[in-house]
Amino acid sequence: MDDLDKKVLKELQLDSRISFTKIAKKIGVSTATVSDRVKKLTKEGIICGYTALINTSKLGMVTLITKIKTKPGYNSIREVGEAVAEIAETCCVHHVTGVFDLIVISKCTDYDECGSIIQRMKEIEGVESMDAELVLKTLKEELKVEL
Repeated sequence: MDDLDKKVLKELQLDSRISFTKIAKKIGVSTATVSDRVKKLTKEGIICGYTALINTSKLGMVTLITKIKTKPGYNSIREVGEAVAEIAETCCVHHVTGVFDLIVISKCTDYDECGSIIQRMKEIEGVESMDAELVLKTLKEELKVEL
């Protein structure tokens, strides 16, 4: 990935609905160049898709953060992570260092749903223990990264 790719990605992060023509004008290249770069970045799996960012707090949703420790000797943290990822309310699953093996971010419609999700995670084969926390207030939540 070169500086031009980074410029294209930066513009798309700011507004994924921006046209290739507008990106081209902003960074000083042709529309075809931008189109080719976006196709390449998509093929390489760097661009994974386009979506609307929603302020879930304004919708009254609750954010649940769950830390999961897998059973000693259990074959695959990946298998547990994939099972957790199958839960519809799961937004992120991270394999991490430290006492726990996975950190999971879920978005719930209410506290009862959070309880249900926690119970479903406990029932996944390979889960030894969990620690779950509810977010009281989100101070920053965005997916943009500095390139």
